[in-house]
Amino acid sequence: MPLIVPNRSIYLEPVAKYACVLLFLILCWKVFSKTKELVTQPFIDEIFHLRQCQTYCAYKFDKWDPKITTPPGLYLLGFLYAKSLELITGAQQLCGDYNILRSLNLLGGVVVFPIVLWNFKRSTSQQLWTINVISQPLLFTYYFLFYTDVWSTILVVMALSLVNTRAHQWPILSSVTGFASLWMRQTNIIWVAFIAVVYIDRQVYRRQSFANRVSSFIASSFKNWLPLTGFAINFVLFAVFLKYNGGITFGDKENHQIQLHFVQVFYCFTFINFFTWPVWLNRSAVPRYMKFITGNYGLNLIFNLATFAGIKYIIDNYTIVHPFLLADNRHYTFYIFKRLLSHKYSSVAAVPVYHFATYNMITSLARSRSLNLSPIGIIAFIGAIIVTIVPSPLFEPRYYIIPLVIFRLYIAPSYRLSHLIEFVWLNMINILTSYIFFTYQFTWISEPGSIQRIIW
Repeated sequence: MPLIVPNRSIYLEPVAKYACVLLFLILCWKVFSKTKELVTQPFIDEIFHLRQCQTYCAYKFDKWDPKITTPPGLYLLGFLYAKSLELITGAQQLCGDYNILRSLNLLGGVVVFPIVLWNFKRSTSQQLWTINVISQPLLFTYYFLFYTDVWSTILVVMALSLVNTRAHQWPILSSVTGFASLWMRQTNIIWVAFIAVVYIDRQVYRRQSFANRVSSFIASSFKNWLPLTGFAINFVLFAVFLKYNGGITFGDKENHQIQLHFVQVFYCFTFINFFTWPVWLNRSAVPRYMKFITGNYGLNLIFNLATFAGIKYIIDNYTIVHPFLLADNRHYTFYIFKRLLSHKYSSVAAVPVYHFATYNMITSLARSRSLNLSPIGIIAFIGAIIVTIVPSPLFEPRYYIIPLVIFRLYIAPSYRLSHLIEFVWLNMINILTSYIFFTYQFTWISEPGSIQRIIW
Protein backbone atom coordinates (compact mmCIF):
# COMPACT_ATOMS: atom_id res chain seq x y z
CA MET A 1 0.00 0.00 0.00
CA PRO A 2 1.56 3.33 -1.06
CA LEU A 3 2.31 5.89 1.59
CA ILE A 4 0.03 8.93 1.28
CA VAL A 5 1.78 12.17 2.20
CA PRO A 6 -0.69 14.89 3.12
CA ASN A 7 -0.45 18.22 1.35
CA ARG A 8 0.55 20.51 4.19
CA SER A 9 -0.46 23.63 2.27
CA ILE A 10 -4.10 22.53 2.57
CA TYR A 11 -3.84 22.83 6.35
CA LEU A 12 -1.41 25.75 6.54
CA GLU A 13 -3.30 28.08 4.20
CA PRO A 14 -6.35 28.60 6.49
CA VAL A 15 -4.01 29.20 9.44
CA ALA A 16 -2.03 31.77 7.44
CA LYS A 17 -5.23 33.42 6.25
CA TYR A 18 -6.67 33.81 9.76
CA ALA A 19 -3.32 35.06 11.04
CA CYS A 20 -3.31 37.69 8.29
CA VAL A 21 -6.85 38.73 9.19
CA LEU A 22 -5.84 39.20 12.82
CA LEU A 23 -2.73 41.19 11.87
CA PHE A 24 -4.74 43.38 9.53
CA LEU A 25 -7.37 44.13 12.18
CA ILE A 26 -4.63 45.07 14.63
CA LEU A 27 -3.10 47.37 12.01
CA CYS A 28 -6.49 49.00 11.36
CA TRP A 29 -7.05 49.57 15.07
CA LYS A 30 -3.58 51.07 15.50
CA VAL A 31 -3.98 53.39 12.50
CA PHE A 32 -7.48 54.47 13.53
CA SER A 33 -6.32 55.17 17.10
CA LYS A 34 -3.34 57.15 15.83
CA THR A 35 -5.59 59.10 13.46
CA LYS A 36 -7.90 59.90 16.36
CA GLU A 37 -4.93 61.08 18.41
CA LEU A 38 -3.06 63.13 15.81
CA VAL A 39 -5.52 64.18 13.09
CA THR A 40 -7.84 66.25 15.24
CA GLN A 41 -8.89 68.60 12.43
CA PRO A 42 -10.47 67.84 9.04
CA PHE A 43 -7.81 66.69 6.58
CA ILE A 44 -7.82 68.15 3.03
CA ASP A 45 -11.28 67.49 1.47
CA GLU A 46 -12.66 66.27 4.79
CA ILE A 47 -13.37 69.91 5.62
CA PHE A 48 -16.16 69.86 3.01
CA HIS A 49 -17.42 66.33 3.65
CA LEU A 50 -17.54 66.55 7.44
CA ARG A 51 -19.12 69.98 7.40
CA GLN A 52 -21.82 68.92 4.92
CA CYS A 53 -22.64 65.79 6.94
CA GLN A 54 -22.93 67.89 10.10
CA THR A 55 -25.28 70.21 8.21
CA TYR A 56 -27.49 67.22 7.42
CA CYS A 57 -27.29 66.07 11.04
CA ALA A 58 -28.78 69.46 11.94
CA TYR A 59 -31.66 68.55 9.56
CA LYS A 60 -30.69 71.30 7.13
CA PHE A 61 -31.07 69.18 4.01
CA ASP A 62 -31.58 72.24 1.81
CA LYS A 63 -28.08 73.59 2.50
CA TRP A 64 -25.30 72.57 0.12
CA ASP A 65 -21.62 73.52 -0.05
CA PRO A 66 -20.88 74.59 -3.66
CA LYS A 67 -17.27 73.39 -3.29
CA ILE A 68 -18.44 69.76 -3.12
CA THR A 69 -18.28 67.97 -6.49
CA THR A 70 -19.85 64.61 -5.55
CA PRO A 71 -23.47 63.63 -4.72
CA PRO A 72 -24.83 63.65 -1.15
CA GLY A 73 -24.83 59.89 -0.56
CA LEU A 74 -22.01 59.88 1.99
CA TYR A 75 -23.64 62.63 4.02
CA LEU A 76 -27.02 60.90 4.05
CA LEU A 77 -25.34 57.67 5.12
CA GLY A 78 -23.33 59.52 7.75
CA PHE A 79 -26.51 61.13 9.03
CA LEU A 80 -28.25 57.74 9.37
CA TYR A 81 -25.16 56.22 10.98
CA ALA A 82 -24.71 58.96 13.57
CA LYS A 83 -28.42 59.13 14.42
CA SER A 84 -28.58 55.33 14.78
CA LEU A 85 -25.64 55.37 17.18
CA GLU A 86 -27.30 58.15 19.18
CA LEU A 87 -30.46 56.07 19.41
CA ILE A 88 -28.56 52.95 20.50
CA THR A 89 -26.16 54.58 22.94
CA GLY A 90 -28.25 57.46 24.20
CA ALA A 91 -25.39 59.86 23.38
CA GLN A 92 -26.02 63.24 21.81
CA GLN A 93 -24.45 65.16 18.91
CA LEU A 94 -22.30 62.26 17.68
CA CYS A 95 -22.15 63.90 14.27
CA GLY A 96 -19.94 66.54 15.84
CA ASP A 97 -17.26 63.93 16.52
CA TYR A 98 -15.06 63.61 13.43
CA ASN A 99 -13.88 60.15 14.43
CA ILE A 100 -17.42 58.81 14.74
CA LEU A 101 -18.06 59.80 11.13
CA ARG A 102 -14.67 58.44 10.07
CA SER A 103 -15.52 55.11 11.69
CA LEU A 104 -18.32 54.72 9.14
CA ASN A 105 -15.68 54.04 6.48
CA LEU A 106 -13.74 51.71 8.76
CA LEU A 107 -16.96 49.77 9.42
CA GLY A 108 -17.55 49.57 5.69
CA GLY A 109 -14.02 48.39 4.95
CA VAL A 110 -13.60 45.68 7.60
CA VAL A 111 -17.21 44.48 8.02
CA VAL A 112 -19.46 45.28 5.04
CA PHE A 113 -16.92 44.89 2.24
CA PRO A 114 -15.85 41.35 3.31
CA ILE A 115 -19.52 40.29 3.25
CA VAL A 116 -19.87 41.69 -0.27
CA LEU A 117 -16.71 39.91 -1.38
CA TRP A 118 -17.93 36.64 0.12
CA ASN A 119 -20.98 36.89 -2.12
CA PHE A 120 -18.78 37.67 -5.13
CA LYS A 121 -16.46 34.69 -4.72
CA ARG A 122 -18.84 31.97 -3.58
CA SER A 123 -17.83 29.79 -6.51
CA THR A 124 -14.24 31.04 -6.75
CA SER A 125 -12.84 30.64 -3.26
CA GLN A 126 -9.28 30.12 -4.56
CA GLN A 127 -9.30 33.24 -6.71
CA LEU A 128 -8.51 35.62 -3.89
CA TRP A 129 -8.21 36.17 -0.19
CA THR A 130 -10.80 38.69 0.94
CA ILE A 131 -8.26 40.21 3.31
CA ASN A 132 -6.04 41.09 0.36
CA VAL A 133 -8.76 42.96 -1.50
CA ILE A 134 -9.62 45.09 1.51
CA SER A 135 -5.88 45.64 2.09
CA GLN A 136 -5.42 47.47 -1.21
CA PRO A 137 -3.39 50.58 -0.27
CA LEU A 138 -5.37 53.07 -2.35
CA LEU A 139 -8.49 52.01 -0.43
CA PHE A 140 -6.87 51.39 2.95
CA THR A 141 -5.96 55.06 3.38
CA TYR A 142 -9.62 56.10 3.35
CA TYR A 143 -10.82 53.69 6.03
CA PHE A 144 -9.65 56.33 8.51
CA LEU A 145 -10.88 59.50 6.81
CA PHE A 146 -14.33 60.74 5.82
CA TYR A 147 -14.17 60.38 2.03
CA THR A 148 -16.60 58.87 -0.50
CA ASP A 149 -14.26 56.22 -1.92
CA VAL A 150 -14.90 53.33 0.48
CA TRP A 151 -18.67 53.19 0.16
CA SER A 152 -18.54 53.99 -3.54
CA THR A 153 -16.35 50.92 -4.06
CA ILE A 154 -18.46 48.73 -1.79
CA LEU A 155 -21.68 49.53 -3.64
CA VAL A 156 -20.17 49.01 -7.11
CA VAL A 157 -18.68 45.63 -6.13
CA MET A 158 -21.95 44.67 -4.42
CA ALA A 159 -23.89 45.44 -7.60
CA LEU A 160 -21.37 43.39 -9.60
CA SER A 161 -21.54 40.46 -7.17
CA LEU A 162 -25.31 40.24 -7.65
CA VAL A 163 -24.97 39.33 -11.34
CA ASN A 164 -21.49 37.84 -11.57
CA THR A 165 -22.28 34.12 -11.49
CA ARG A 166 -24.78 32.64 -13.87
CA ALA A 167 -26.34 30.47 -11.15
CA HIS A 168 -26.98 33.38 -8.78
CA GLN A 169 -28.17 36.53 -10.54
CA TRP A 170 -30.39 39.28 -9.17
CA PRO A 171 -30.33 41.98 -11.88
CA ILE A 172 -33.05 44.19 -10.37
CA LEU A 173 -31.37 44.21 -6.97
CA SER A 174 -28.05 44.86 -8.73
CA SER A 175 -29.50 47.86 -10.56
CA VAL A 176 -30.91 49.23 -7.29
CA THR A 177 -27.49 48.87 -5.65
CA GLY A 178 -25.93 50.51 -8.70
CA PHE A 179 -28.35 53.40 -8.28
CA ALA A 180 -27.23 53.73 -4.65
CA SER A 181 -23.60 53.87 -5.84
CA LEU A 182 -24.46 56.91 -7.98
CA TRP A 183 -25.24 58.79 -4.79
CA MET A 184 -21.60 58.30 -3.77
CA ARG A 185 -19.98 59.20 -7.08
CA GLN A 186 -21.76 60.13 -10.29
CA THR A 187 -19.12 58.55 -12.56
CA ASN A 188 -20.24 55.16 -11.22
CA ILE A 189 -22.83 55.24 -14.00
CA ILE A 190 -20.06 53.86 -16.21
CA TRP A 191 -19.55 50.94 -13.82
CA VAL A 192 -23.30 50.35 -13.78
CA ALA A 193 -23.06 49.99 -17.57
CA PHE A 194 -20.14 47.56 -17.17
CA ILE A 195 -22.18 45.52 -14.68
CA ALA A 196 -25.08 45.38 -17.16
CA VAL A 197 -22.64 44.03 -19.78
CA VAL A 198 -21.44 41.36 -17.35
CA TYR A 199 -25.04 40.35 -16.62
CA ILE A 200 -25.90 39.95 -20.30
CA ASP A 201 -22.61 38.20 -21.06
CA ARG A 202 -23.27 35.61 -18.35
CA GLN A 203 -26.36 34.54 -20.33
CA VAL A 204 -24.24 33.66 -23.36
CA TYR A 205 -22.77 30.22 -23.99
CA ARG A 206 -19.03 30.55 -23.40
CA ARG A 207 -17.43 28.33 -26.05
CA GLN A 208 -18.04 30.46 -29.13
CA SER A 209 -15.97 32.51 -31.52
CA PHE A 210 -15.83 36.22 -30.77
CA ALA A 211 -18.14 37.09 -33.68
CA ASN A 212 -20.71 34.49 -32.60
CA ARG A 213 -20.45 35.66 -29.01
CA VAL A 214 -21.17 39.26 -30.01
CA SER A 215 -24.17 38.06 -31.98
CA SER A 216 -25.40 35.99 -29.03
CA PHE A 217 -24.79 38.93 -26.70
CA ILE A 218 -26.98 41.23 -28.79
CA ALA A 219 -29.69 38.59 -29.14
CA SER A 220 -29.68 37.90 -25.40
CA SER A 221 -29.99 41.59 -24.54
CA PHE A 222 -33.22 41.80 -26.57
CA LYS A 223 -34.53 38.44 -25.48
CA ASN A 224 -34.01 39.09 -21.76
CA TRP A 225 -34.89 42.79 -21.81
CA LEU A 226 -37.15 42.75 -18.73
CA PRO A 227 -34.35 42.19 -16.14
CA LEU A 228 -32.44 45.01 -17.84
CA THR A 229 -35.10 47.61 -17.15
CA GLY A 230 -33.53 48.50 -13.79
CA PHE A 231 -30.23 49.36 -15.51
CA ALA A 232 -32.11 51.29 -18.23
CA ILE A 233 -33.89 53.36 -15.56
CA ASN A 234 -30.50 54.24 -14.09
CA PHE A 235 -29.32 55.55 -17.46
CA VAL A 236 -32.51 57.57 -18.01
CA LEU A 237 -32.34 59.11 -14.54
CA PHE A 238 -28.68 59.93 -15.06
CA ALA A 239 -29.50 61.69 -18.34
CA VAL A 240 -32.14 63.72 -16.50
CA PHE A 241 -29.55 64.61 -13.85
CA LEU A 242 -27.08 65.80 -16.51
CA LYS A 243 -29.76 67.98 -18.10
CA TYR A 244 -30.92 69.43 -14.78
CA ASN A 245 -27.40 69.92 -13.34
CA GLY A 246 -25.89 71.31 -16.51
CA GLY A 247 -23.04 68.79 -16.40
CA ILE A 248 -21.67 65.90 -14.40
CA THR A 249 -19.96 67.91 -11.62
CA PHE A 250 -22.06 69.10 -8.69
CA GLY A 251 -19.99 72.08 -7.60
CA ASP A 252 -16.63 73.81 -8.15
CA LYS A 253 -17.06 73.36 -11.90
CA GLU A 254 -14.26 75.84 -12.61
CA ASN A 255 -11.58 73.50 -11.21
CA HIS A 256 -13.17 70.28 -12.51
CA GLN A 257 -13.67 70.88 -16.20
CA ILE A 258 -13.67 67.91 -18.57
CA GLN A 259 -10.49 67.53 -20.65
CA LEU A 260 -9.02 64.68 -22.67
CA HIS A 261 -6.34 63.29 -20.38
CA PHE A 262 -5.57 60.03 -22.20
CA VAL A 263 -2.27 59.43 -20.42
CA GLN A 264 -4.34 59.01 -17.25
CA VAL A 265 -5.20 55.51 -18.53
CA PHE A 266 -1.52 54.56 -18.50
CA TYR A 267 -1.12 55.97 -15.00
CA CYS A 268 -4.01 53.79 -13.90
CA PHE A 269 -2.70 50.63 -15.59
CA THR A 270 0.75 51.18 -14.08
CA PHE A 271 -0.66 51.59 -10.58
CA ILE A 272 -2.74 48.44 -10.98
CA ASN A 273 0.24 46.38 -12.16
CA PHE A 274 2.35 47.74 -9.31
CA PHE A 275 -0.10 46.75 -6.58
CA THR A 276 -1.02 43.33 -8.02
CA TRP A 277 2.36 41.95 -9.12
CA PRO A 278 2.36 39.09 -6.54
CA VAL A 279 -0.69 37.68 -8.32
CA TRP A 280 0.30 37.90 -11.98
CA LEU A 281 4.11 37.71 -11.89
CA ASN A 282 5.64 34.30 -12.61
CA ARG A 283 8.54 32.81 -14.56
CA SER A 284 6.64 32.84 -17.85
CA ALA A 285 5.34 36.44 -17.64
CA VAL A 286 8.38 38.18 -19.17
CA PRO A 287 9.14 35.50 -21.83
CA ARG A 288 5.47 35.60 -22.84
CA TYR A 289 5.66 39.38 -23.22
CA MET A 290 8.85 39.18 -25.31
CA LYS A 291 7.24 36.59 -27.56
CA PHE A 292 4.25 38.91 -27.97
CA ILE A 293 6.59 41.69 -29.13
CA THR A 294 8.76 39.72 -31.55
CA GLY A 295 6.71 36.65 -32.54
CA ASN A 296 4.66 35.81 -35.62
CA TYR A 297 7.43 36.43 -38.19
CA GLY A 298 7.94 40.07 -37.24
CA LEU A 299 4.31 41.12 -37.65
CA ASN A 300 3.99 41.50 -33.89
CA LEU A 301 7.15 43.63 -33.88
CA ILE A 302 5.67 45.98 -36.50
CA PHE A 303 2.40 46.19 -34.60
CA ASN A 304 4.15 46.88 -31.31
CA LEU A 305 6.47 49.50 -32.77
CA ALA A 306 3.35 51.30 -34.01
CA THR A 307 1.86 50.89 -30.54
CA PHE A 308 5.00 52.34 -28.95
CA ALA A 309 4.75 55.32 -31.29
CA GLY A 310 1.07 55.75 -30.37
CA ILE A 311 1.87 55.74 -26.65
CA LYS A 312 4.62 58.32 -27.19
CA TYR A 313 2.18 60.49 -29.14
CA ILE A 314 -0.36 60.30 -26.30
CA ILE A 315 2.27 61.20 -23.71
CA ASP A 316 3.40 64.21 -25.74
CA ASN A 317 -0.07 65.49 -26.64
CA TYR A 318 -2.48 64.32 -23.96
CA THR A 319 -0.60 64.83 -20.70
CA ILE A 320 -2.31 67.44 -18.55
CA VAL A 321 -0.56 69.05 -15.61
CA HIS A 322 -3.36 70.33 -13.38
CA PRO A 323 -2.52 73.34 -11.17
CA PHE A 324 -3.56 71.29 -8.12
CA LEU A 325 -0.91 68.67 -8.97
CA LEU A 326 1.88 71.25 -8.89
CA ALA A 327 0.59 73.14 -5.86
CA ASP A 328 -0.42 70.40 -3.43
CA ASN A 329 2.51 68.52 -1.88
CA ARG A 330 0.20 66.51 0.38
CA HIS A 331 -0.21 63.79 -2.25
CA TYR A 332 2.24 61.19 -3.53
CA THR A 333 1.35 62.22 -7.08
CA PHE A 334 3.11 65.55 -6.46
CA TYR A 335 6.36 63.68 -5.78
CA ILE A 336 5.81 61.13 -8.57
CA PHE A 337 5.41 63.96 -11.05
CA LYS A 338 8.25 66.05 -9.62
CA ARG A 339 10.80 63.21 -9.34
CA LEU A 340 9.79 60.98 -12.26
CA LEU A 341 7.25 62.28 -14.76
CA SER A 342 8.76 65.75 -15.12
CA HIS A 343 12.22 64.35 -15.93
CA LYS A 344 13.31 65.25 -19.47
CA TYR A 345 13.65 61.59 -20.49
CA SER A 346 10.50 60.36 -18.77
CA SER A 347 8.35 60.57 -21.92
CA VAL A 348 10.70 58.02 -23.53
CA ALA A 349 11.35 55.79 -20.51
CA ALA A 350 7.63 55.57 -19.74
CA VAL A 351 6.70 54.14 -23.15
CA PRO A 352 7.78 50.50 -22.53
CA VAL A 353 6.40 50.68 -18.97
CA TYR A 354 2.97 51.77 -20.21
CA HIS A 355 3.08 49.23 -23.05
CA PHE A 356 3.80 46.33 -20.69
CA ALA A 357 1.21 47.54 -18.18
CA THR A 358 -1.47 47.61 -20.87
CA TYR A 359 -0.47 44.23 -22.28
CA ASN A 360 -0.38 42.64 -18.85
CA MET A 361 -3.77 44.04 -17.83
CA ILE A 362 -5.48 42.48 -20.84
CA THR A 363 -3.63 39.15 -20.89
CA SER A 364 -3.99 38.63 -17.14
CA LEU A 365 -7.75 38.98 -17.46
CA ALA A 366 -7.81 36.71 -20.52
CA ARG A 367 -5.70 33.99 -18.86
CA SER A 368 -7.59 33.91 -15.56
CA ARG A 369 -8.59 30.33 -14.86
CA SER A 370 -12.00 30.83 -13.25
CA LEU A 371 -14.79 33.34 -13.57
CA ASN A 372 -12.75 35.13 -16.19
CA LEU A 373 -14.23 37.93 -18.22
CA SER A 374 -14.97 37.05 -21.83
CA PRO A 375 -13.46 39.22 -24.59
CA ILE A 376 -16.68 41.27 -24.44
CA GLY A 377 -16.27 41.71 -20.69
CA ILE A 378 -12.61 42.68 -21.04
CA ILE A 379 -13.42 45.27 -23.70
CA ALA A 380 -16.22 46.64 -21.49
CA PHE A 381 -13.85 46.80 -18.49
CA ILE A 382 -11.09 48.63 -20.36
CA GLY A 383 -13.70 50.90 -21.95
CA ALA A 384 -15.18 51.71 -18.55
CA ILE A 385 -11.75 52.68 -17.23
CA ILE A 386 -11.13 54.95 -20.22
CA VAL A 387 -14.50 56.68 -20.07
CA THR A 388 -14.29 57.12 -16.30
CA ILE A 389 -10.82 58.61 -15.93
CA VAL A 390 -9.85 60.19 -19.26
CA PRO A 391 -12.12 63.26 -18.78
CA SER A 392 -10.40 64.10 -15.48
CA PRO A 393 -7.46 66.51 -15.82
CA LEU A 394 -6.21 65.73 -12.30
CA PHE A 395 -3.70 62.91 -11.71
CA GLU A 396 -5.62 61.31 -8.84
CA PRO A 397 -5.00 57.68 -7.70
CA ARG A 398 -8.35 57.59 -5.90
CA TYR A 399 -9.96 57.33 -9.34
CA TYR A 400 -8.12 54.03 -9.84
CA ILE A 401 -9.62 52.25 -6.82
CA ILE A 402 -12.61 50.64 -8.52
CA PRO A 403 -10.59 49.54 -11.61
CA LEU A 404 -7.91 48.12 -9.28
CA VAL A 405 -10.39 46.17 -7.16
CA ILE A 406 -12.34 44.79 -10.13
CA PHE A 407 -9.13 43.76 -11.89
CA ARG A 408 -8.01 41.91 -8.77
CA LEU A 409 -11.36 40.14 -8.49
CA TYR A 410 -11.03 38.66 -11.96
CA ILE A 411 -7.41 37.47 -12.05
CA ALA A 412 -6.22 34.20 -10.58
CA PRO A 413 -2.93 33.88 -8.67
CA SER A 414 -0.05 31.97 -10.25
CA TYR A 415 0.75 30.01 -7.08
CA ARG A 416 -1.04 29.26 -3.81
CA LEU A 417 1.74 31.12 -2.01
CA SER A 418 0.84 34.22 -4.03
CA HIS A 419 -1.93 35.06 -1.56
CA LEU A 420 0.49 35.30 1.35
CA ILE A 421 3.07 37.24 -0.66
CA GLU A 422 0.32 39.60 -1.78
CA PHE A 423 -0.80 40.22 1.80
CA VAL A 424 2.75 41.00 2.93
CA TRP A 425 3.36 43.28 -0.07
CA LEU A 426 0.16 45.29 0.32
CA ASN A 427 0.45 45.76 4.04
CA MET A 428 4.12 46.69 3.88
CA ILE A 429 2.92 49.58 1.72
CA ASN A 430 0.09 50.32 4.16
CA ILE A 431 2.49 50.38 7.11
CA LEU A 432 4.97 52.58 5.25
CA THR A 433 2.38 55.09 4.05
CA SER A 434 0.77 55.18 7.50
CA TYR A 435 4.17 55.82 9.07
CA ILE A 436 4.82 58.68 6.64
CA PHE A 437 1.32 60.06 7.24
CA PHE A 438 1.82 60.24 10.99
CA THR A 439 5.49 61.20 11.25
CA TYR A 440 6.21 63.48 8.30
CA GLN A 441 4.47 66.73 9.27
CA PHE A 442 4.88 70.15 7.74
CA THR A 443 3.07 73.46 7.48
CA TRP A 444 2.17 75.86 4.71
CA ILE A 445 2.85 79.58 4.85
CA SER A 446 -0.72 80.16 3.72
CA GLU A 447 -2.09 78.04 6.59
CA PRO A 448 0.16 78.70 9.60
CA GLY A 449 -0.39 76.35 12.53
CA SER A 450 -2.23 73.77 10.40
CA ILE A 451 -0.37 70.45 10.25
CA GLN A 452 -0.08 68.97 6.74
CA ARG A 453 0.58 65.30 5.92
CA ILE A 454 0.98 63.11 2.84
CA ILE A 455 -1.60 60.64 1.53
CA TRP A 456 -2.39 59.05 -1.82
